[in-house]
Amino acid sequence: MKIIDIASFNVVKSGTEFHIKTSKEGNKEGKAVCELLPKMERNEGAVYWLQPKNGTMEQQEACIRVNGVFYALNSKFEKAIFRNVRLTRDFQNIERLVDGTKKLVIPRRLFSEKLRTSRRVNYICLCTCSCLFNQITFLPRFINSFSYFFVFRRTYQV
Repeated sequence: MKIIDIASFNVVKSGTEFHIKTSKEGNKEGKAVCELLPKMERNEGAVYWLQPKNGTMEQQEACIRVNGVFYALNSKFEKAIFRNVRLTRDFQNIERLVDGTKKLVIPRRLFSEKLRTSRRVNYICLCTCSCLFNQITFLPRFINSFSYFFVFRRTYQV
């Protein structure tokens, strides 16, 4: 994991600091940080949000603090920590803190990945629905295909 120089950032939201005991045989602290993954799953309170000085809200970065050192989150940590965040139809990646400052809900990289996955799922559903509709229209004439499509559309929100 990449170490972040805190001097060039402002802290937007503080998280929880972790303390890890490292061995003297050369066990690097970065490798020990990876052992935190199970503890950090769905634990958004551990994340520090940093914004570059003279930067915008879109440039905020999520990081963790271990033994006084800030580390940037890699994609594996982002997925573990923000696993419970779901993209709804009207999802905005902005939230206001109690003091009025704006911060991102999830990191930009994870947000774009979740959007990409969401589009892929929607595309697969639309293809499946159109295939099913084509199958339904070939049913015998005494079955009203339109009513089948209407029931399908209402159930699965096409």
